[in-house]
Amino acid sequence: MIKESYDVVLVDFSGILPFRLEKDSIFTKQEVVALEKLKDFIASLESELKYEFVYLGMDFIETKLFHRMILKDGILELLIGTPITLMGHFREEKSAIDFRDSLEKTLSKTLPDLLQPLLEQSIEMRKIAKEISPDYKKVGFNKLGGN
Repeated sequence: MIKESYDVVLVDFSGILPFRLEKDSIFTKQEVVALEKLKDFIASLESELKYEFVYLGMDFIETKLFHRMILKDGILELLIGTPITLMGHFREEKSAIDFRDSLEKTLSKTLPDLLQPLLEQSIEMRKIAKEISPDYKKVGFNKLGGN
């Protein structure tokens, strides 16, 4: 069985987003400022989508900081490192399109006019097709992943 999902990916190679970190060290004054700007960015994105995210927490992997959130209809991962990477994962194409559109609007509110097109053009929406074994029921999981 083939299952499709959709990813919306934004990679900030230019360091344009206001919550980038200049150093790899953590808990610096600059990180506190970056975290506040990240919170503002997320609040603006929530406002555009018209629902709140559920924050799952953060992980440090090597020198990169990962933030993960549950959306109404997907998952959002933010990799704060070089480059900053924002990845939204969705089961439905409409949810991915809504997220992409809201992300573009959030960027237009967050960034100076000259920088907006650089990041807006780098947003990609990808259709992912994964083959799922029909034997998944044999290991005791239903479609939602529980027993």
